[in-house]
Amino acid sequence: MAFIPARNKLEAVARISQLTKSGPEFLGPGSKERRSVLDNLGRGLGLKPELFDSKQDMARGIAKKLNVQWTTDCESVGQTITLNGLNILLESASAFFNSQDTLTESIVDFRSEASSMRNILDEIVPRFMDGRSCVLEMKNSDSDNWRQTEWQGWYFEYLAIPTLINRLGGGPRIIGNTKFDYSLIHPWDLKVHSSYGIRGPSKLNDACLLNDQNSIRTAVKEIGLGLVVLSGAPVFNDYTFSAWHKDLRGKTGPVTKQLKNGFRPERLEFFFFENLEDLSRSISNGSLTEFKQGRQPSGEARAPKFSLKLSKARKDKIKIDELDIC
Repeated sequence: MAFIPARNKLEAVARISQLTKSGPEFLGPGSKERRSVLDNLGRGLGLKPELFDSKQDMARGIAKKLNVQWTTDCESVGQTITLNGLNILLESASAFFNSQDTLTESIVDFRSEASSMRNILDEIVPRFMDGRSCVLEMKNSDSDNWRQTEWQGWYFEYLAIPTLINRLGGGPRIIGNTKFDYSLIHPWDLKVHSSYGIRGPSKLNDACLLNDQNSIRTAVKEIGLGLVVLSGAPVFNDYTFSAWHKDLRGKTGPVTKQLKNGFRPERLEFFFFENLEDLSRSISNGSLTEFKQGRQPSGEARAPKFSLKLSKARKDKIKIDELDIC
């Protein structure tokens, strides 16, 4: 199975901890990885952490044990391991352990899988997401998506994926050429949906954009595919946040687009396509519609995506669970 790099430090330490079943791991002050995650990995490999003077020494010892090259870009000042370094250890240690996730005994199908995920996500989804705080948290943990203007979707993934890994096991999964956000038994994609845009609640938004059609068909055909959709109300104030975000990204020039400066989650919903029959029915009844993307910079056509029409999908049997966020 192809290795999928962790997208941020929080995900990396969660997945490393899963290899040795040493319990949940979180980031310490300054969004730094704790030494405990490396000590536990070292013990699992037969090393004695007390023989290593520092966190970086421990990481070098693990790399030597796993026979992988440890370079200067694996470390940074302040006894910090970079995201690149954590991914090097994660990849090589995953191969060493040949990890097979132990599933919770009560999780036997996609419905019980969704129920377990719902209970965990209910605990960790913020009742309000402040744009500045969320972007800075992702940036400080070396997340590769803090620059994205639709930050609320990336922040949901940033919180949810490491927590699900810590509590249930599993992790990202590749089917065909597509990486799906999380998989325990089945692959699940995590989405955030704004119920309306900058014009306000008077003009509701019913469409939730999904992946390209071919990747969805492939996943449904092979094993089935679930969607976790967090819907909520966006907050628009003025261009202050947009200017701040642009400056943080190192961009110059006038601010022409007003970004969401906050997001208030309201509903968490689970949809599941068990087979191609489910997919065909959803297309026929309008729950799934085609979304044609613009062309690539090279001029080549992009693969069309699916869009989930929530008002219709909620009445279809693909809707399997939900939770009101309050």
